[in-house]
Amino acid sequence: MSDNRRRHRVFFTKHTEYHLRGEECVGVRDRASGAWMVQHAALRLHALALPELPHSSEWIGQRIHFWGRATDVLTSPVVAIGRPRIEEVLDYVSQARSGFIHENPSPDLEASLPAALSA
Repeated sequence: MSDNRRRHRVFFTKHTEYHLRGEECVGVRDRASGAWMVQHAALRLHALALPELPHSSEWIGQRIHFWGRATDVLTSPVVAIGRPRIEEVLDYVSQARSGFIHENPSPDLEASLPAALSA
């Protein structure tokens, strides 16, 4: 990646959003329902190749190939690329601490977190 300090990007396919931190998939969300897919096979996998910033738009129409020791995932074609909102970053499975994961958090998630998690 380039010198850009913002490491999070969202790759949109027809039905799914793939949220990445660098090359790692840290969140997958169904576009129709808005529900986070906490059991999706792409979670925690790394993309084999991604476009360098600021050339992300060149990736439209391409597929992301995620790889891992036990499984691989090939997405449908990317239709758009963007940046996540800060509240979305707080919902990523990679933010889970001490075994806590909130499957589909509400907008006031921070208010409902135990004090140890919201610090």
